Amino acid sequence: MVAEQNFEIQFAKIYPDFTKNLIQLNSDLTFTEVKICMYLRINFSNKQILEYMDISDSTLSNVRSSIRKKLNINRTQGLFNTITNL
Repeated sequence: MVAEQNFEIQFAKIYPDFTKNLIQLNSDLTFTEVKICMYLRINFSNKQILEYMDISDSTLSNVRSSIRKKLNINRTQGLFNTITNL
């Protein structure tokens, strides 16, 4: 838990407006969805996200799909590209 909080603090120092900008796009994003977006923003691979969040591949796939839906992103636009441009 401490490492997780430390990650969020360090992330906020580097990308101070990221979470605010993300929530402005859709305030219905869950904590898990925001967290995955944060990992994507720092260029983590799916494998790294799976390891850090201790979730299954199918869970990650479902969450990424949910994020795309909530942010109105189609598969050709790419979630990573949208996230890194926030």
